[in-house]
Amino acid sequence: MISAFYDTAFIPCFSTIVFLFGLCIGSFLNVCTWRIPRGESVIFTPSHCPNCNRKIAWYDNLPVLSWIMLLGKCRWCGGKISFRYIAIELLTAILFVIDYLRIVDTGLPLPMLLSYFVATSLFIICSFTDINHKIIPNKVTYFVIVFSLAMAFIFPGYTGKGGSFSGLLNSFLGFAAGGGTLALFSFAGSKVFKKEVLGFGDVKFVAAVGACFGLIPAVWFFVIFMGSFIGLLFGLLLIFTGKKRFDSEIKFGPFLAIAGYLWILLGPELIDFYFKTVLSCQQLIIN
Repeated sequence: MISAFYDTAFIPCFSTIVFLFGLCIGSFLNVCTWRIPRGESVIFTPSHCPNCNRKIAWYDNLPVLSWIMLLGKCRWCGGKISFRYIAIELLTAILFVIDYLRIVDTGLPLPMLLSYFVATSLFIICSFTDINHKIIPNKVTYFVIVFSLAMAFIFPGYTGKGGSFSGLLNSFLGFAAGGGTLALFSFAGSKVFKKEVLGFGDVKFVAAVGACFGLIPAVWFFVIFMGSFIGLLFGLLLIFTGKKRFDSEIKFGPFLAIAGYLWILLGPELIDFYFKTVLSCQQLIIN
């Protein structure tokens, strides 16, 4: 049965299943991005219209389909339902399919697909909450850390390792290295610039990414480096276009999320290319 996930004949079927699953998860991520910053429960509070607070029936809560059928409005009060809801659902579904195709293409252990789904959900929630509310929710990062440590032990392939204890150790080392490294950067930056340069939410975010993917091959370093590089380019673009000043605050979470997903797409290949390039340059210098 597991081999069918990698069989090219079944890829369209499984991609469709993953897409539908992603739509459902995306609907839940909508709940998280809306409620968590407002201190509301994401489990016990029934779905309701943010305008009239009326409970939403199940047939009005179908991912994407209900939004289209209702023309983006509440059935009862006619209040506008933001396009953001359908966008997050579609984004989650598309990225989940890419996650699945990446696992199939590289032949990675199937349990790693779960870590990709968890990490992708983390990236989406934290990006939207950081953009809209300037926070990376502790509830999300703490859950991902604990869940990933547990899954790495129960399903050793979650981080690519073969044994329960090696999987758990790999996840823990990724968590410790990622969070510890960024915490050191944050501490050093605050001493040099005499102000906070990194929110501790960013530290917990990278720790959660490390718990998802493990220590090897240094995914946490890739996320920190690429997130900083992408954020720098974006910041310079805003400065040159006059939309930001040099001392303006820029939300770092979305760039870490982009770097994290870039790891899923091309991380190992980019690291391999980097080291091959460095070795080639060294050979040219020596010769």
